[in-house]
Amino acid sequence: MSEKKTEDHVLDELLNSMPQFTDKRSKDEIYQKVKSEIETQEKLEKRNRVGAAVNKWLPFIISVASVLILTVLVSSYISDNSNSTADKAIESSMAEDRMTSTEETEEASMKVVEEEKSNDMTIFSSPENATFELVPFDSSFTSVYDSDINGGTVFHFSMIENALSVPITIVIPKEQIDLDFPDGAPNSLELYERYAFKIDETALGFQEYHPYKGYFLAEGNMLKHYLPADHGYDTAPGTAAPYISSINETFTDFDSLARVNEDGSPIEWDQVGTLTEPLALQGIENNANYFAYKAFNEETYLTPNFNKTFDTLEAALLDMKNPENDIYTSVIPNGMNFTVRDDKGFIVHFDEPLNLESLGASEASRLIEGFSLTAASFNQSIKLENVVQEKWQGIDLTKSLPIPIGPNGFNMMK
Repeated sequence: MSEKKTEDHVLDELLNSMPQFTDKRSKDEIYQKVKSEIETQEKLEKRNRVGAAVNKWLPFIISVASVLILTVLVSSYISDNSNSTADKAIESSMAEDRMTSTEETEEASMKVVEEEKSNDMTIFSSPENATFELVPFDSSFTSVYDSDINGGTVFHFSMIENALSVPITIVIPKEQIDLDFPDGAPNSLELYERYAFKIDETALGFQEYHPYKGYFLAEGNMLKHYLPADHGYDTAPGTAAPYISSINETFTDFDSLARVNEDGSPIEWDQVGTLTEPLALQGIENNANYFAYKAFNEETYLTPNFNKTFDTLEAALLDMKNPENDIYTSVIPNGMNFTVRDDKGFIVHFDEPLNLESLGASEASRLIEGFSLTAASFNQSIKLENVVQEKWQGIDLTKSLPIPIGPNGFNMMK
C-alpha cells in the first residue's frame, strides 16, 4: 500500500470514530439566537465605549461578530445538508480554527485598548461586562437619609427622559466600595467612571444617555469635560438643558464645569459662542423646589421644576403650589394654604389643620418630602406646624423634618 493510501486509510478510520454531530434547530431559531446575541453585545459595547476612541475598536468587534455568525451558519448548513461524516469532522475542525482566531482577535483588541490608555486622562473602562441592578426604595419615603446608608456610599446620578433630567440617589453597599476602591473613599467623578456604564437605564424606563461623550479631568474643584466635535450637547435647548442638569446632579462635589475641545482649546457652543469661562455647579444645594413628575414608566419621582432657582427658601416653598406647566405636579393639594416663617429655623404653618390620613399614603409622603427636599436644597431644615398627626411613617412631626441626602433612592445590587 502506497504511503498516500495509508494516510487516507488512517484518516478514514479517524473520521469514522468521531461522534456524530446533529443540530435539530431550524434556520429561523439559529438566526434569532445570533440576532439576540449580537444585539446584547452591541448594547454592552455601547455602554463600555471609550469616547472617541471607540471607533478604533469597531473593526475588531465587526470581525469577531462576523466570524461567529459565519461559524454558526456554516455549522447549520453543513449539519442539515451533508451526509458525509468526513465533511462534519472537517467542519468541526474549521470551527475550532475560527474559535482560536476569534480568541486571538479579542486578545489583540484588549492589548490595543490597554496600550491606548493614558495615565493622565479619564477614559471610561469596563473591568466587567456585568451590569448592576438598581432597586427602588420599597418604603413610604423614597428619598435617601442617613439611616438608609448603612456604611455605604451615596452616588448621585441622573436619568434622562424627553429632554428632562430626573435626579436619583444610589446607595452602593460598603462591601462593593471596599472592593472597587481599596485605597480610599471615591469622589463623584470616580464613582461615575466606575459605575455609570453598568447602569441599565432602559431597564428602568429611561433613555440610554450615559456615559457622556468625551472624557473628564478634575482640576481641583473644577471639572473639565473634553468633548469630541460631534458631541451634540449644544444642538438645541432640548439637548443642552438636560446635559447641564445631569452634570450638576451627578458631580455634586465640584463647583464648576469647563467645556473644551478634545485638544483642550476653547469650545464653540452653538447659540452661545466661544466658552471662555467655566459654568458654576450648585450640586445638591441648588436653591430649587421640588415637584412630582410621573415618568413614562408610570413611576412618580420628586424632581426640581426645570431647575428653577430662588433667592430665598420662603420664595421657593410658596412657589411649590403651582408648577406653571403640565409636566410637573404640585405635591401640595389644591386649596391647601400655608405661611412660612423663620423662627430659629424655618416653619411651614398650615392655615387649616392638616390631616395626613385624608391624603393617600404616597401623596402624604410626597408632601412631606417635597418640603424637606426643598429646604435641603438651601442647606436648611424645616418643621411642619398644625398637622393633626404627631408621627407619620416613623417621622416625628413635632420636630424638624430629617434632612434628606437626595431624592428618589435606589439600592445598588450586583
